[in-house]
Amino acid sequence: MGRQKSNISVFEYSDYRTYLKNWYEEAKKGNGGFSYRQFSKKAGFSTSNFLMLVIKGQRNLTEQSLAKVMIGLGLNKQEQDFFRNLVFFNQAKTHEEQNLYYQQLLQSKKFNELKPIEKKQYEYYSTWYHPVVRELVCSPDFDGTAQWLSHKIYPHVSEGLCAKSIELLEELGFIKQKSDGKWQQTSSIVSTGPELTSLVVHNYHKSILELSKAVMDKLSTEHRDVSTLTLGIKRDRIEELKTKLRDFRKEILTMVSADTEPEEVVQLNMQFYPVTKSCSVDR
Repeated sequence: MGRQKSNISVFEYSDYRTYLKNWYEEAKKGNGGFSYRQFSKKAGFSTSNFLMLVIKGQRNLTEQSLAKVMIGLGLNKQEQDFFRNLVFFNQAKTHEEQNLYYQQLLQSKKFNELKPIEKKQYEYYSTWYHPVVRELVCSPDFDGTAQWLSHKIYPHVSEGLCAKSIELLEELGFIKQKSDGKWQQTSSIVSTGPELTSLVVHNYHKSILELSKAVMDKLSTEHRDVSTLTLGIKRDRIEELKTKLRDFRKEILTMVSADTEPEEVVQLNMQFYPVTKSCSVDR
């Protein structure tokens, strides 16, 4: 059984149930007599179908059951550490918990070898100024130095962080340097899509909200436009409004897509969410 499982690497997975499903199928393929009962016996479970229930999402893993499952899987220490963090990342009930365990996953050397781009994406979406740098390096006034960026960006970002941001953007393929030394974007627009709810994008949205709070009291009305609507609506109107907002975002993106040499960088935020319990996701 050890030979079969070696073809399935836990470091390639972001969903532990998918990993368990693929691991079991691979083990079964290598040994036709292998069963959930055999796994339970090796792992020390009293019920023969525990692994099946976990794979189907009908059971979660606790510290106690997790320890037994790892025995059944025959994981080494490095794999155990990763698998434990992956389990609690998937089962996290709050964004803070999810963020904590994902950061632990990123500490895995093996994971970073197999998926080097994920750590960089996490860093990009967890910090508000990376997209700003991406826009500014294409400005006709950009002199190619991190010092220029540091002086231009508000709120202040140090030269060192600006230099690292350029490196990150280039590694992600978001920008590239032309033969004349100037930078260009690989595409004029970076959009995450209206319904993308991954952890990294959640982090980005949080960082933007925090940025908005930080600059709100420092910008005059001449340089900002903030408005709020509190609306009483029919429930079936929600999807219609979300569609309108998506169409508006697309219209704005189309409008500025030709501005390949920006002179200023602005942040447009729109928040749309229910404030009544019947509509809330977390009740």
